[in-house]
Amino acid sequence: MGLRTTMTAVAATGLLAALGTAPAQADGARTLTGPSTGDADVFLTYVGCDNLFAPASAPQSRLNLGPHDAPLGRRSLGLVPAAPGTASGPFARFDSLAGFDSSVSVTSSAGSQGVSYVMSITPSSPPGTAWRGRAAVHAPAGAWTDVSAAALTYDWALVDLATLSPVDQAGTATPSAFAAAHGDGAGFVVTGFGCDGQSFNLDAVRASGSTFDFEGIALSTAAAVDRARADAGEQVAITGRVTDAGGRVTGDPLVLESRAPGGAWTRVGQVVVAGPDGVARVDVRVTETTEFRWHRPESQYADEGWSDPVTVTVDQPAEAPAPAEKPAEKPADK
Repeated sequence: MGLRTTMTAVAATGLLAALGTAPAQADGARTLTGPSTGDADVFLTYVGCDNLFAPASAPQSRLNLGPHDAPLGRRSLGLVPAAPGTASGPFARFDSLAGFDSSVSVTSSAGSQGVSYVMSITPSSPPGTAWRGRAAVHAPAGAWTDVSAAALTYDWALVDLATLSPVDQAGTATPSAFAAAHGDGAGFVVTGFGCDGQSFNLDAVRASGSTFDFEGIALSTAAAVDRARADAGEQVAITGRVTDAGGRVTGDPLVLESRAPGGAWTRVGQVVVAGPDGVARVDVRVTETTEFRWHRPESQYADEGWSDPVTVTVDQPAEAPAPAEKPAEKPADK
């Protein structure tokens, strides 16, 4: 589904390297069509709600129109937790605990509980340790809420990177206030929701100078007929196929439209559901030369679209020749 594995995997493969790597140069605004950002420094992940390094369960994801008015564009990314206890959301590296930027917009019809973690190595953390901050977050029901990790107040602890266990407590503070007291440093932040098992949507992920907007995928629709010429009154089989950018057949429902060449398009019948092979099929009786096309209605994950038209030419039967007129009879002479 595109979300990264738990932070346990990051720790096992070298958390010190993750903490010490500065983020790449910002890319500005970027549009996404799924949970993968394609960015090694800003991506979606899932972590334990009570322990950053505990095993966690991957959520399901889907694109949604809205809900309500999406913060950016027309859609957002919906996440459905597999079970309570896992938080899903953006991970972002930063090179300054005192001045990093990381925020996300969240909405949930039932409200959603979440958590934000910050990990950083500063001049005051002994070798082999890092500072970990934890803050509970909440998205109220019904509306979009902007959550800025830099504005949260965290409970801080010093963590042994070999055992991933806390070895000391350091009170509560915002990231900038903590950096002022303990020195600045690089690190990462993860802010996620779904700890209570409630589904939620997120959008407008901002981190390291980049902004990520979740929008619909690009689809293509094609139409075909089993024959391009037919006699008046014959049936013609018309098929429709919807594919994504990778050529995969998606099986989206379609609506057939027709017109006489140069005329107005009109709907033909009801919505046609694709068969097991992902292809929509319908038989249409033709009485005159007609153009056909498929309309793909708007869906949660894609804008509406139309196929190029295909033409069925109808051969009209030849008209029988009119009977020859009989010449007028000449009246008989009397």
